Amino acid sequence: MLVTILAFMCSCAPSTPLKTFPDQISTNEESTLYELKKRPSALELFELAEIADVTIQNKLFLESAVLYENEGDYLVCSEVLKKINGALLSDANYLVYGLLKAEILNRYRDYLTLHTWISDARLKTLVKDQTHEQRVTWISLIIDLNISIGNNESVFHQAYELAKPLPEHKLQKVHNKIWDVLNRIPLNRLIKLDENTDERNLSGWLQLAIKHRFLPNDQISRLEKRTIWRTKWPRHPAAIMPPEQLTKSYGEEASSIALLLPMSNSHLTASKTLLDGFLTAYYQTWEHGNSVPLIKIYDTTKSPIEKLYPKLINDGAEMIVGPARSENVQNLLKFPDFPIPVVTLNRGDFNIEKKPKNFFQFGLSPLDEMNQIAKRAWLSGKRNVLIIAPEAGWGRRASDYFEQKWLKQGGVITNSVRYSTQIKDFITILKKPLNIDASEKRGLELLRYVNSRLKLSSRRRQDIDLVIIISFPSIGRQIKPSLDFLYAADLPIYATSHIYNGTQQISLDNDLADIEFCAMPWTLANQLPDGVSPKKEMHTALKHFYVLGYDAFMMSRQFSQMQQKDLPNPMFSATGILDLIDGKVKRKTGWAKFKNGKVIPINFPYKSEELNLVPSKLNIKQSK
Repeated sequence: MLVTILAFMCSCAPSTPLKTFPDQISTNEESTLYELKKRPSALELFELAEIADVTIQNKLFLESAVLYENEGDYLVCSEVLKKINGALLSDANYLVYGLLKAEILNRYRDYLTLHTWISDARLKTLVKDQTHEQRVTWISLIIDLNISIGNNESVFHQAYELAKPLPEHKLQKVHNKIWDVLNRIPLNRLIKLDENTDERNLSGWLQLAIKHRFLPNDQISRLEKRTIWRTKWPRHPAAIMPPEQLTKSYGEEASSIALLLPMSNSHLTASKTLLDGFLTAYYQTWEHGNSVPLIKIYDTTKSPIEKLYPKLINDGAEMIVGPARSENVQNLLKFPDFPIPVVTLNRGDFNIEKKPKNFFQFGLSPLDEMNQIAKRAWLSGKRNVLIIAPEAGWGRRASDYFEQKWLKQGGVITNSVRYSTQIKDFITILKKPLNIDASEKRGLELLRYVNSRLKLSSRRRQDIDLVIIISFPSIGRQIKPSLDFLYAADLPIYATSHIYNGTQQISLDNDLADIEFCAMPWTLANQLPDGVSPKKEMHTALKHFYVLGYDAFMMSRQFSQMQQKDLPNPMFSATGILDLIDGKVKRKTGWAKFKNGKVIPINFPYKSEELNLVPSKLNIKQSK
């Protein structure tokens, strides 16, 4: 067997879908089967590599990793890749190695490491001479990486340009990815991009995305709109090879939805606000001529959830939205699985030994935004962070989560300030973390020994390069001026979406100048086809309940699409871009900035050179 393996390795390059299989497969079935039988397994190649001479060892490890990846054993593939010394690989094999390593990082969503790896100088040089298959892989990688940091608009143009030289039979995966990106761009930006392009096929993509943004809820309407679009664009690449998300048959939308809310005195205001948002989306859908389900509302305070659940099934519910309270979600988890989808309105860190079938979690978790802030900060070169967060439960959870994540990837937390909602004086509590108190003390000691008429100016510590604020607007308007007073006006500040309530208040928001924050689409003009307008006088927290209800209904109509594992179907919603990942609806917002009291959307969060992951000149070579 050893001789067979050695002979095989001397005659073959790594065999992987990226890479070295020829486009034309042999039609001699008997010969092909014979060749397959001769091929060693991934384990056999790995064991041989362990004892092989250094001249072929890395090539053997690479071939083993490729086979493990083909078999779907990604964890073992990742471990084998760690044994490879890339410097000893030929250029052709290094390209295979580089793309395979990038794919594994992408699969495990390790985007920070992927960002570093995909910028590897040798890899970037080699991708200028790719096969068609490798170019498809490269496009997919740069799309996924840019999606992870919110750079959807720029990467759409990059992917469109890179796809031009590909033959028609290689376009399906690329078109799927392009459609994924388009679904993440705000409506107003899609329209603006279309107005500003002279390239017909580019305009075709944008108009297709615009049409579908106006019909997010009904499969029949989607088919009708696509048919109308094709009459204008019969030879468009997306008409010839449409994204599979548009042609795939999804399950029927639920015709009866059970909405579970706590309607007691202590929870009544929040529940009624959430219900108002839910029904606003319901009637908007109905007014657009789309089908709407029967909605039945159940009060979870009147009977235990364990008894209420069987009643929902008997009443004919085809989908459950709720419950909203954490303890009810915990009790519902006692059921082993569910015959119909359950989408909770509370996304917590529940202790689930085995996730029940048909059980999904949705909620406005601040942890999603802390992930966004961490990525943005890291890629912008920030390392030393001061956090200012409420000591209340949600603020503490968000702050603790960020700290753990930041420290794990090598960042530094200079201090973590926790404040009470009753606080009136931020200057006092911020002096110590900024080292102002120490500076003042040194000044006083100097005055004692030098000159009582000496004028002194305190200095803050100089190692902080970012401040993160978690607060509602009223508290934020106290924190920012306090930082300015304490000589920290030059520090960049990132904040969660809680800092803005969707209402422009120029005179008040001048106190939030230059803060960049995660901005929910409903708070920014023209990002959605329909307005989402909670009452202006509502507290920001209640407005969040309103838009949570709005998105809960909109998502219920697209849920069969979002469940597709192989084809990403993000939903551009009021609260952000929603993706269903591992049973949880994850949310990603855009970015905005306070400037002269106004909120300005940030379309390009990073410098162009930080995002330029596409070499300027790419050549295509045919697979051999």
